[in-house]
Amino acid sequence: MSKRILAISILAIASFFVACNDDADMKPNMDQVQSTLPKSVPIVSVDAFVAPAEPVITQDQAHKYVKASAALVELGVSWSKKIEEAKEGEKVQILDAYNVARDQLCARIGLAGIAEYNWITEVALPNPKNIPFFEAAGLKK
Repeated sequence: MSKRILAISILAIASFFVACNDDADMKPNMDQVQSTLPKSVPIVSVDAFVAPAEPVITQDQAHKYVKASAALVELGVSWSKKIEEAKEGEKVQILDAYNVARDQLCARIGLAGIAEYNWITEVALPNPKNIPFFEAAGLKK
């Protein structure tokens, strides 16, 4: 079910950008957009992440990490063109929205947002004790 929600969310975001590019004459001034857009509010709550004392993860965390890695790559591909093509005033807003999307994606998969994902990447992944968990989850070095 979470895959469906994620897919629908990504499609909705993509269709928003496609719809915005259809008619350049109908675009409002950037000042108007900034004053009328609502603040980004996360759809799901993102738990605070506190790094454990030992850099050892569970099999469940390894599976979630592998799922999040694949999904983050797809998310990055879908957002990268928009970020590159954005005007200077829009880049900050798009990058902020992209960061929220990354955090939301990780939370939907079951991690404590992008903070836990980054901790696993930087601390747990290099730990030799975690190799069997990552290999069982399908991640190969």
